[in-house]
Amino acid sequence: MNRIERFRAMLRGHPVDQVPAGFWFHFAPAYRGGAAMAERHIAYFRETGLDLLKVMNDSGYGPVGALQVRQPGDWATLEPTPLSEAHFQSHLEGLQAIVEALGDEVPIITTAFNPFREAVIILQASDPARYPTELAARMALLEQLRQEPEPVLQGLQVIADDLARFYRACVTEAGAGGIYFSAKGGERDHMSDEEHAAFVAPFDLHVLRQVGEVAEYVVGHFCGVGLNLERFAAYPVHLANWAYQSDNPSLRQGQAILGGVSILGGLDERGPLVYGPREALQREIESALAEMGARGFMLGAGCTVPGDTPPENLVYARQAIAELTAQ
Repeated sequence: MNRIERFRAMLRGHPVDQVPAGFWFHFAPAYRGGAAMAERHIAYFRETGLDLLKVMNDSGYGPVGALQVRQPGDWATLEPTPLSEAHFQSHLEGLQAIVEALGDEVPIITTAFNPFREAVIILQASDPARYPTELAARMALLEQLRQEPEPVLQGLQVIADDLARFYRACVTEAGAGGIYFSAKGGERDHMSDEEHAAFVAPFDLHVLRQVGEVAEYVVGHFCGVGLNLERFAAYPVHLANWAYQSDNPSLRQGQAILGGVSILGGLDERGPLVYGPREALQREIESALAEMGARGFMLGAGCTVPGDTPPENLVYARQAIAELTAQ
């Protein structure tokens, strides 16, 4: 099997010649868009030979830094962002170059942040002194939604429409096979299930349904500590990923909650994959394989690995899982 055949078979739970593996990290700011983004991702794939290329989407979103949100009513002033906007175009340009160079060799997906996360980043950029961390801005956004939901929900719908249009273009114009949808908002301690159903899920589902019409692959990344994975059970994804080490369900437990979808993960993104030793990494790989088996499973980390992770560690993990499962 080549990488694309292997990935497709894994998604369907079919036999594979070896369990595939994929890992990713954020590159330096110099590689956030355009030709530089393309060159760095292509070099990374050539260096590691992994089975999936997830393109980092650090190109940005136009309203971040432009829209100033001081009170809930300010969200009602948010205007749609066209595809011609510079941040969108920079990412589309780089993504298209990656697809042209590697599209016949490896499945390519691009990172897609959910509307709730982008609203948090907009709020944080509006007043960095007041919201020095993403968590502080997230809790402030939730407070706005609780106090005066109508304009905030209006803003979230504009963001969802923008993102759906952009991520569709990543597939239809740039040629990506799909998206890696990073869904923030699943932590039990931050909001109730009812609040998630009102403030987060409708906008996530809007994006996922729009992109799902044109994408072959939709990967759901459920990000955070202490997640209620049941919040994502209705999300239409082909492959699910979360960090079970972060007070979250095990891979098998999560797979059952999510309806039997194929699973990406198994390794701690702050564990032996990054810091070693190799013997500990080998044991972690073997443990994940023993839990999941060789069908419907892709080895990966629970989240993005640190940017200074030695690439040879990632290569070792891919080679180890291949040797353990080669048919």
